[in-house]
Amino acid sequence: MPGSSVSGWYAAVGDCEQVRSGLIRQPANAASAAAYLLAGGWLLAQSERAWSAPRRYRLLAAAVAANGVGSGLYHGPGWPGSGWCHDVAALAVPVFVAADGLGGMRGWDDRGITRAYLAVVASAAAALLALPVTNPAMLTAVAAAVLAETAVARRPRAPARASPDGTGPARRHGRAARVVMLAALALGSAAYLAGRTGGPLCRPNSLLQPHALWHLLTAVAMAAWAAHRIAYPVQPPAPPSRANRHTPAA
Repeated sequence: MPGSSVSGWYAAVGDCEQVRSGLIRQPANAASAAAYLLAGGWLLAQSERAWSAPRRYRLLAAAVAANGVGSGLYHGPGWPGSGWCHDVAALAVPVFVAADGLGGMRGWDDRGITRAYLAVVASAAAALLALPVTNPAMLTAVAAAVLAETAVARRPRAPARASPDGTGPARRHGRAARVVMLAALALGSAAYLAGRTGGPLCRPNSLLQPHALWHLLTAVAMAAWAAHRIAYPVQPPAPPSRANRHTPAA
């Protein structure tokens, strides 16, 4: 989208929809950003309902909702600073995924994870304000989030006691959440790539915009991941049993 000196990566990819005059310059893409507000509000309600959920998940709900504000400004009026708001909000979610997974596995408490998360987001926000480094910052955040999720998925688990099939409610819930998240991300990414400017699905004058579908599906992916993590926060790996510690090496 023209007019942003900060969001060079997004502008270079292009979001197809024709930029109109007036307050809402890309109506389909701007309206679809409301999906992030709905997802953030729902996640806040989920975190308040789960009395045992760490308080940092309220920050996650705010980060998801911030994507609605940032995308709405970016695709709507496009005021100065809109691109910065868009980019910082976009970075805030994968940074949270990384901090939550890695910090939780290392046994950090809720306050420690929150401080680390806010420090990284603040540093990224300052960097994006000074330099057009959205592309490397986003790639780094996403890579860290993927590594954290991989580590969480592969960590040793305690034996399930309440499930007859031996999988346990947390594991089943986690698998379902990952299926929804990955399906939404796959479909959303396909829409994003095929619907960008010059892509096969790009119709600049249409109100059915693939980029708007990207907004909707990434909001679903964020909600699916966060709902599972709110219900089942990451626990540090259990220490080795005394028997295992004293077993002589073969």
